Amino acid sequence: MAGPRTPLLEPRAYFESKTTPFDFGRVVAVVALVTIVITAGVGGILWSFTNQLDQPVSVENPEHYPEFACEKYEDGGPFEDMSTPSGCDPSVPEHVDERLGELVWQELSWVPWATLVFVPLAWLIEGVLLHLGTSLVGGSGRFTDTLTVAGWGMVPSTLRLLVVGAFIVYKLGHISLPPDPGAAVSVMESALSGLGLVSGVVTLVVVAWATYVRTYGLARGRDLDVSDAAVVTVGLSLVGLVFELV
Repeated sequence: MAGPRTPLLEPRAYFESKTTPFDFGRVVAVVALVTIVITAGVGGILWSFTNQLDQPVSVENPEHYPEFACEKYEDGGPFEDMSTPSGCDPSVPEHVDERLGELVWQELSWVPWATLVFVPLAWLIEGVLLHLGTSLVGGSGRFTDTLTVAGWGMVPSTLRLLVVGAFIVYKLGHISLPPDPGAAVSVMESALSGLGLVSGVVTLVVVAWATYVRTYGLARGRDLDVSDAAVVTVGLSLVGLVFELV
């Protein structure tokens, strides 16, 4: 009887029933898909957040030349023979109104692109830590097998993104923001006041799920007892939780 097709729900049965459970090419595709999903989710959350911020904010007009620069084109200035730039015209305002959401997006638009690099890098780092950890308790085997286990263990992280993302989008879609930027931020903070609790609970579920998958995967891939593999996976998960929840 064929075992489960993935180790996500029945990792013990998957790793014990498969003759070749450590298909590195398959897990590369899985990590690539996880990376795309997380990147798209982060971008979607950011877009939903900035799309709500319609409040105008006064900022410096980049087309306006400061007075000291315009003086260089006046009589006696070093550039008096040149035509005065349009930015020196009194009709060009020193400040203009910009949409708050656009300003926030400009500041944070790098985050989704950084995610494309961060997720594969996190996979590699987790693989190294799991490989070193299992070596300390007598594990043996290929590093690519450890990476395969680490890759499958990343899949549960998409659950956190979906839950947190859905919570944010839902909350932001049911509020009305005042025109004042400061008041708008206060309203958003109030609407998202439960985000910490939701994120904390789903993080515990995701970490427990990932630890479950990795424990049985490393037991098979690194030729360890389940208890020895659990020492490594649970230990690293607890360390990760400290950094995430503190």
